[in-house]
This record gives sequence, structure tokens and C-alpha cells, in this order.
Amino acid sequence: MRQPVYLARVVRTADNWYAIDFPDLPGTHAQCRDLKDAQREAENSLCSFLLAAKQVGEDIAAPSSSLKLEPGEMAVIVTADLEAYQRQHDTRPVRKSVSLPQWMAEGAEKKGISLSKALQEALRARLA
Repeated sequence: MRQPVYLARVVRTADNWYAIDFPDLPGTHAQCRDLKDAQREAENSLCSFLLAAKQVGEDIAAPSSSLKLEPGEMAVIVTADLEAYQRQHDTRPVRKSVSLPQWMAEGAEKKGISLSKALQEALRARLA
């Protein structure tokens, strides 16, 4: 999957916070106390916006190749790793029906093994 790349504007506010916004994506913004957190907060904000827009079928503006900055503003290049963001933040359960041999089902039940948990652990290991 191609990872979208957008330019974000970062400015220090009067109360010493850093405000981050994406001029191409109005309403997408973040803030942080420390400049070292700006990149992470910008990535989270961008990923959250893009996934929400995708879920509701909203058109997403293409990224601009330049950004006009005022004195005191900085530009940050932000890559949206949507797959990584979803793995970290989307933990909604999804019901799936699986088949397994009778002896496995009985053995798991006798040992008190949760099939759901065992499947999640196995998939997490294989998908890592």
C-alpha cells in the first residue's frame, strides 16, 4: 500500500505549545507541548483523518508539493503509515467462524484455553 505524504505546518503558540495543521486537509490538526513530539502527533492526526475520511467515503485532497510559511512557522513532512496506525489503534472485535478438528476443540476446552485468544496470539505472531 502506498503511504500518503503531506506537508504540515508547525507554529509555536503564545502559551508555548506547538500547533500543527495540514493546509491541504482543513480541520486536521494536533498540538503538543514539546517539539520532539510534533512528528508523532502530526502522524497520528494525519492517519486518523485519512482513515475517518475513507470510512465515510469522503474525497481526500491530494497533497501539495509546497507550503507557504509565515515567519516563525516550520514545515514538517508527514508520512501516513495507515496499516501500522490501524494495527495500533483499531482493536474492534470482529466475529469470525473457524473450523478445527474435534480433538483440538475438546483439548482446548479441557485445558481452559480460549480459542479466540489463542487464534489472536497465533495471528499476531505470524503477521509480525
